[in-house]
Amino acid sequence: MSGFLTILKRTKFVIVYLLVILLILLCKISAFASSEVPTLQDYLKKVGNVERPKKEIIIEAINYTSSSNASVRKISQFYGQKDVLLWEKEGGWLEWSVNIPEDGFYNMALLYYPLPGKGLGIEFSVFIDGKIPYKEAQKVTFPRVWKDTTGIRKDKKGNDLRPKCDEHQQWQKIDFIDTEGFYNKALPFYFTKGEHKIRLISIREPIALKQLIIYNSEELPTYEEYISKSREKNSKNVFIKIQGENTYLKSDPILYPTYDRTDPATEPYHVSKIRLNTIGQWNWRYPGMWISWIFEVPQDGYYKIAIKARQNFVRGLSVHRKLYIDGKIPFKEAEDIEFPYSISWYMKTIGKKNQPYLIYLKKGVHELRLESTLGAFSEILSRVESTTIDLNNLYRKIIMITGTSPDLYRDYFLEEQIPELVSTLKRLSNELEEEAAMFEKLAGQKGGEAEFLRRVALQLRSMAEDTDTIPGRLTSFRDNLSGLSSWLAYRRDQPLEIDYILITSPEEKLPSPTASIGNKIVNSIKAFLYSFVEDYNNVGEVYQGQKVIKVWVGGGRDQAQIIRDLINDSFTPQTGIKVNVSLVQAGLIEAILAGKGPDIVLTVSRAQPVNLAARGALVDLSKFKDFNEVKKRFAKTALVPYTYNGGVYGLPVTQDFYMMFYRKDILKELNIELPRTWDDMYKVIAKLQRYNLQVGLPYQRIDALEAIDAGLGARNLFPTLLLQFGGSFYDKTKTRTLLDRPEAVAAFKTWTDFYTKYNLPLIYDFYNRFRTGEMPLGIAPYTTYNLLSTAAPEIRNEWGMAPIPGVKKPNGEIDRSTGGSGTACIILKKSRNKEACWEFLKWWTSDEIQTQFGKELEMLMGTAARYNTANLRAFQRLPWNKEEIENLETQWKYVKEIEEVPGSYYITRSIDSAFSAVVYQGINPRESMWKYTKEINDELERKRIELSLNK
Repeated sequence: MSGFLTILKRTKFVIVYLLVILLILLCKISAFASSEVPTLQDYLKKVGNVERPKKEIIIEAINYTSSSNASVRKISQFYGQKDVLLWEKEGGWLEWSVNIPEDGFYNMALLYYPLPGKGLGIEFSVFIDGKIPYKEAQKVTFPRVWKDTTGIRKDKKGNDLRPKCDEHQQWQKIDFIDTEGFYNKALPFYFTKGEHKIRLISIREPIALKQLIIYNSEELPTYEEYISKSREKNSKNVFIKIQGENTYLKSDPILYPTYDRTDPATEPYHVSKIRLNTIGQWNWRYPGMWISWIFEVPQDGYYKIAIKARQNFVRGLSVHRKLYIDGKIPFKEAEDIEFPYSISWYMKTIGKKNQPYLIYLKKGVHELRLESTLGAFSEILSRVESTTIDLNNLYRKIIMITGTSPDLYRDYFLEEQIPELVSTLKRLSNELEEEAAMFEKLAGQKGGEAEFLRRVALQLRSMAEDTDTIPGRLTSFRDNLSGLSSWLAYRRDQPLEIDYILITSPEEKLPSPTASIGNKIVNSIKAFLYSFVEDYNNVGEVYQGQKVIKVWVGGGRDQAQIIRDLINDSFTPQTGIKVNVSLVQAGLIEAILAGKGPDIVLTVSRAQPVNLAARGALVDLSKFKDFNEVKKRFAKTALVPYTYNGGVYGLPVTQDFYMMFYRKDILKELNIELPRTWDDMYKVIAKLQRYNLQVGLPYQRIDALEAIDAGLGARNLFPTLLLQFGGSFYDKTKTRTLLDRPEAVAAFKTWTDFYTKYNLPLIYDFYNRFRTGEMPLGIAPYTTYNLLSTAAPEIRNEWGMAPIPGVKKPNGEIDRSTGGSGTACIILKKSRNKEACWEFLKWWTSDEIQTQFGKELEMLMGTAARYNTANLRAFQRLPWNKEEIENLETQWKYVKEIEEVPGSYYITRSIDSAFSAVVYQGINPRESMWKYTKEINDELERKRIELSLNK
């Protein structure tokens, strides 16, 4: 009997224990309740189908009712407009009161004039009556307009050079549009009748405001209605050709002329020289990007439009464009013009099947604009995005219970702990099936790109049928989520390449878009023969003579061409020094040994200058008389890695350092504040791990060859902790390491504890885990911003970056010290024109040139190529917004570059080996550090003997 009572008591205890665990898990799940701010799709569903009143309310910008921290002033006249409000600095907010006459959906637009800034679009957050109506309103962009200010130029080798492009400032009336997402049309805002407050919060760039317009536009006529309104006659014998590369205006500077050599029929064409003969390609892929051309017709009448185009990027699908004539869409069908996939050039006549659409034009000059759009795919992509967000939320709920590596032999009772699990899986599966069917209907083909949606739907349905299989399928589920996000990002792309546009009378015959087979064969043979005489490594002109300096550039041809253009436009005219620029990827040491190296190398890894200087191969830049002025351009410790034996052998070109990236939405839902110290970080890690979420700390394993060039920069967290703990890598003589000192051992133990005690992941894909929310907090180089801002549209506005945690000092200051990484430029000692080389390095690292290079690089390649210049003033002029630049500058003040010495590559390798011994083999951190410190000091001594540095 007593045994039975004992069993009963234990059973009660187990039941109570399980109930407590269940309550905790339910609390965890409730933390991930739907966000306060809905998506646009949820907003539209909630509001439902309501009227769109044909009303227009115009609010003068100067009549704002309240403001906060907004740098604004009223001006009576401004570029043709009266009573204008100048918002001269980004930041702060303005609010206007408006009386809405009737319930319904309305669009909003701004009449504005971009003020000089950093070259990006103007961004606002939109609040209605004190709240953001939906997530897409968190960042609304109003574009600038750009114009080529020169024609296509030529270098002395006969190759075409891109035209110069500058901002073309003008008044614009632009709708509030979410061009970063999938709702690529005017955003709808629901207003009830009565008084409302509209607030705009400035995120990026200054602006001049004239009016805020609330309206609904008239519906466009169909083509049949358009053509039936007039009895005008067709034009006769008109054939106008507009070369695509000869643009008038454009929305983005990256829409520069491109070249194609695949078909001799491309105009103009040369068998061996670069001819900028097309426009668009992959650069013209984002919704909202547009290009316009001007042309003149000799007579009134109807015209047809044909475009020689190629869309060989998005396999099996069409891309879409809107057609504007003189700023207006002529009829409904012109809102969505399809350009099908083809590996060859083809002639696209604007029309339906074999019937061209005729557009009435009066005699004179007209503007034709083509704008990238998602067209009919906008709705389906918006729906898939909403489904993806729901799936990510569901995935996080599941891993909060199971973890990311669940025990396959344990029953997690997922159905009980997530009551809506089965119904949600079925709902999302049905949504994906519907979206796949919609996609197939729009694409005009079965399977293909829609098949992936069906595979995910099938997995969800299978998981709903047997929830016990979910823990064993989490990896494939996560992979499908990443694939779904990538699918969305890829479907958003709408690339198109144009050779020329034809404006012709209806009866005119169109030319063949491709060359004959015989012509292609002849040109292929010519191109092969020319390859023996053309030098494709040199960029631009090649000068001869002893007073010419030779510069090697790493990276791509586009970057090298920008440098070549800057030299031609600025350096050579100012100094008279001629420069040969060569695009070289490797082989510097071999070239030096062979006596065929350059005078200057612009991009060398951080460890190379000291390695080469120790062998007497570089010029000591500190010997030049104005060196002390030049070094003021950089952070205080930026020259440290390039300093050796009192000399400086390189100037920093780029500099990178750690920032903390975080998911705003997830941390807010879990009520987690950003950690300011490592003690705070421990608490955050513990709290996130209670939800089975992870924190990412940087770790990159380095092999022997990598270590030679990598240096002691930001490869892992140890240098950061060592600096914050007050330690140092070397003694005062820089001949021995101090990694066995208490500060270093404490830093090393703290570093390894993250992995041995807190079980943080060593190897992970931060980008994908950050997207899914599995890793809502991580430390990574600040250039990670470039990737997240361009390749993760589904979490736009949901993440940010901040300075890394630090150690709190006795005076209350938080020491956020961290190491850095980057590249340098050097002068080789064998150069005969050292003064000329120094002039070049001064010019290249100057504020103006680094700013111009950074901006042109971003104009050429987009935000993904945001330049991490080491020049402090140039950095401030690059297109960061106010919050971003404040956070970056806060962290940059704590960057303490680490010395490089001959043999320092062995320190990098040994620290990694010591780390592995602790994490993988369980060795005591102190013993591991002491062991490898001795080996490091032995190697440093051996290297000094090898280089005869002990004399």
